[in-house]
Amino acid sequence: MLLILLTVVVFVGLFSYGDFRDLGGQLSRFPVIYLLAALGLAFANYALRFLRWSYYLHFLKIEVPFVSSVLVFLAGLAMAITPGKAGELIKSYLLRDRIGVPIAESAPVVVMERLTDVIAVVLLALMGLALLPLPVLLVVAVVLGLLAGIVALIATRRGDRIFDLPLIRRWSGSLRTSAEGMRRLAGPRPLVVAVILGLGAWFCEGLALWVVLEGLDAHVSLLRALSIYAAATLVGAVSALPGGLIGTEGSMLAMLQQSGVAKGAATAGTLLVRLVTLWFAVTLGMLALFLLNRLRPNANLQQCGTDQAALHAKP
Repeated sequence: MLLILLTVVVFVGLFSYGDFRDLGGQLSRFPVIYLLAALGLAFANYALRFLRWSYYLHFLKIEVPFVSSVLVFLAGLAMAITPGKAGELIKSYLLRDRIGVPIAESAPVVVMERLTDVIAVVLLALMGLALLPLPVLLVVAVVLGLLAGIVALIATRRGDRIFDLPLIRRWSGSLRTSAEGMRRLAGPRPLVVAVILGLGAWFCEGLALWVVLEGLDAHVSLLRALSIYAAATLVGAVSALPGGLIGTEGSMLAMLQQSGVAKGAATAGTLLVRLVTLWFAVTLGMLALFLLNRLRPNANLQQCGTDQAALHAKP
C-alpha cells in the first residue's frame, strides 16, 4: 500500500508540476525511436549486470543452469522497488528452492552486487563533480566514506567478532560462510571486474537519460546527464524509500532545471527515464517471477537445498 501511495504521489506530483496539458503534449510528441533506444540502453544495463552476476557465481563455484540463472537474476529486478533494493535477496531464496544452493553461499553475491553498484554510481557522479550542487556533493562524499569503511570491514576479519554475540550465535555458521564469500568477492581482481561491469551498466542508464532529453529537444552535455542521473540515483538510495521514489525524481528534476532545461521538458524527461529504467525493470522482474512460478522446482533439489541450508545453520 505504501508503494502504491508513493507511486501515485510521484506521478500526480510530476504531472501537476509540469502542467498536465504541457506535459501531455511533450509526451505525445516524443519520438518512438528515442523511446526504443532508451529501453535498449536500460536492457543493456541488465545484460551487463547479469554478466557480473554470472561472474560472481562462477568465482564462488556455484553452478546454476543458464536458463535458471537468467530467470532468477531477472526476478531480482522486481525487487528494485524495495528500499535500497534489499529485496533482491529473493535471488538467494530462489536459488535455494530451485537449484539447492544454500542461502549462506549465494547471499554474498547479492550483497556485493549492491555494493559494487553503489561504487559505480558514485564514480559516475564524480565524473561531473563540478556540475553538482553542494547538497548532492555532500551526499556523494558521505556515501564514498561509508563505502570505504564497508569494503575495509569486508576485506578483513575484524567484523567476525559480531558472530559471537549471544543474539546471533545460533546463525554463526551461516554468517561466517557468507562473510568468507564476501571476502573472496572483495578481493582486488573480482572487485575491479565487478566495478568495471557496474560502470558500464550504469553508464548505459545515464546515457538513456541523455537520449530521452535529446528526444525532448532539451540539449545538455552527456557528462552532465551522466552526473545528474548518478547523483539522483544516490539521493534516492539514501532516502531509503521504495525504489528511491520521490528522492530520485525530485533531485533529478531540480538538477535538470538548474542545468537550463525548461520545466516541462525536465518533468517529461524525469517521468520517461523512470518509466524506462525503474518500471521497465520491475515489469521484467514480475514476468520472470511468473515464469519461475510456472516452472515447478525439482522436489529432490528443493529438499537438498533445505537440508544443506539447515546443515550450514548449525553452529
